[in-house]
Amino acid sequence: MNERITVPMHFRSAGLMIVVGTLTGAFGAHALDGVLPEQSMGSFEVASRYLLIVGAALMGALASGERRGLAWVQCGSWLFSISIFLLVAGRHGDWNMGSVFGPLTPIGGLMMIVGWSSWVIGFGKGRS
Repeated sequence: MNERITVPMHFRSAGLMIVVGTLTGAFGAHALDGVLPEQSMGSFEVASRYLLIVGAALMGALASGERRGLAWVQCGSWLFSISIFLLVAGRHGDWNMGSVFGPLTPIGGLMMIVGWSSWVIGFGKGRS
């Protein structure tokens, strides 16, 4: 894909992570406090926090000029956080999709690890 297209797309995705992380964090703190059990609330907070932190980290990483691996980080972060949100919702709703969404969480985490590792290894070797 053309870098003129992908770079703004990656920045928008990272910005959207920050927005969604902020919204879900506020929703969890105000609307779900006392509604969800402590363990589910902790999971919800982790998913929100990952979106905020990874979104901000991606902004900095993208600004560095090195792009290698960052698409993996973005996809992995979305998979990781959304699967946790769905697992929490499913645990407290009428549907339980743990067997479907449960495996997505570690896959998303692994994608983030692979992506960040690729970015670190590629950093300084020229722009991708």
